[in-house]
Order: sequence, then C-alpha cells, then structure tokens
Amino acid sequence: MLYSKDGSIPKPETDGTEGWVEVPDPPIPPEGMEVVWWCPPGWVVRPLQPADEVGFVWKWSQTEEQWNKYAVEPEPTQPIPPDQPGTYTAGSASYISSASASGSMYTMPLSD
Repeated sequence: MLYSKDGSIPKPETDGTEGWVEVPDPPIPPEGMEVVWWCPPGWVVRPLQPADEVGFVWKWSQTEEQWNKYAVEPEPTQPIPPDQPGTYTAGSASYISSASASGSMYTMPLSD
C-alpha cells in the first residue's frame, strides 16, 4: 500500500505527520502507455509523450486527457566577438562589464 498527503506523489511510508491517506498501487500500463500520479484523480494511464520537434513542445492536458502540441519561440543567441569591449580574456582584465537589455551597465570585479 502507498500513502499520499495533500495530493503528493505516493510513497511507501509516511513521515509520521497527520493527513496521510492510503492510495492504491499504480496499475501496470499496456505497451506504449505510462502511469503518472495526477491528483485528482489519482493514477492516470496515458500515452507516452511524443518526441519534441524543433519549434514545438508537447504538454499534457489532464482536462482533455491528451497531449497538446505548442509552438515555442527559439531563444535568440548573439555571439560576442572576442575583441568587443567588456569581454574577458585570461590575464587582460580585472573586471567584467555587460549591458542589460535596458541599456544599463553592470560591472563585476573578477575574483582570484
């Protein structure tokens, strides 16, 4: 038997505090399915998460009981050329400076 408190993931033992309830053991899922604890309702047998695709992620909707595909914006990356001011090269600086998106500058002393 397993125990859960306030909807927590079931454990084989309690910590001795009040509020723990017995919950059934998880079912054995069929091929291509997985079992997860979702409170409420408890143990959920659902399809395996589809593989992510570039520009998309899959998120489980317990309300709809299905995986939903969502578009995501790739995070922009901007390489900093090594000769730009504010970059550190070993032995040549005692401070690192960087500009924030708002344009303000931050300067941080390098530690030894």
